[in-house]
Amino acid sequence: MNNPNAQREHTVTPVGRFAPTPGGELHAGNIICAMLAYLSAKAAGGKFIVRIEDLDPLRCPRDSAMKMLDTLALFGLVSDCPTVWQSNQTEVYIQKVNELSKLIKLYPCYCSRAELHAAHAPRLNDGGVVYAGTCKNLADSELYELSKKRKPCLRAEVPDEVIRFTDGVAGEYSQNLKTDCGDFILRRSDGVYAYQLAVSVDDGESGVTEVVRGRDLLSSTPRQIWLMRLLNYRVPKYYHIPLVCDGNGRKLSKSEGDSVLRLLNKYPPEYILGKLAFAAGISATDTPATLDMLIKEFSWRKVKRGRIFLPL
Repeated sequence: MNNPNAQREHTVTPVGRFAPTPGGELHAGNIICAMLAYLSAKAAGGKFIVRIEDLDPLRCPRDSAMKMLDTLALFGLVSDCPTVWQSNQTEVYIQKVNELSKLIKLYPCYCSRAELHAAHAPRLNDGGVVYAGTCKNLADSELYELSKKRKPCLRAEVPDEVIRFTDGVAGEYSQNLKTDCGDFILRRSDGVYAYQLAVSVDDGESGVTEVVRGRDLLSSTPRQIWLMRLLNYRVPKYYHIPLVCDGNGRKLSKSEGDSVLRLLNKYPPEYILGKLAFAAGISATDTPATLDMLIKEFSWRKVKRGRIFLPL
């Protein structure tokens, strides 16, 4: 008997996305990520969308985001749908937190960042710590006294559950939510919704089927898969690409002045695309190329699994 779910999966239109945070200018590593997301979706006859992750408007100025969109357009990396701005999604996040509150335990946490880092708790790859659950079972009287001193963040209690998935580049990956992650933040103490919630909701609401991003975000994926399952979203396929470095092995960074605009002042976009495609393993040569040319060459089997070194 045929599996009806298999047919439904087969007919889903691929949707890839690139979701930069406008805290500076794009560097060549960002362009590689956007290029791979674009090529993967387009090679499968799908759509490419751009989302601006400006959760904190004070740290993510609109003019910086517009500059990013203009830079992407120079390479032909233009969204097929209106750009999603996370700063406009607050009502959606509120709704989804309300849904989650009926499914899992959410609780206020009054621990400061300094207190968390002072604790002897395991560190996470994203710079955080495995939360010890300090505020999880506080009495109402204790919560009341703490509320006089500071505003709380909102945490989600995670189960003792292992989340496993196969990444399209990094391979098999698993994480125990309780021991390897701990209860994590859904909304910060300043009222800004946290990355793990926002990215899960936005990918789900946009129908994203492929997430292409840097290897540094691999460890956050199990939390997002868990949230997406709870909210009844389709979980996308993940492709976490390796670090993109300069010729000396230094990781490219916005803070180090590795702006791709510097390259665009010296070379045309097709020249840079050709170099980037060659560095990523898509093309056999580093000759100038357009996105349409690269779509015909694209395969995830070609993409390098180790560090990507740029010849620029």
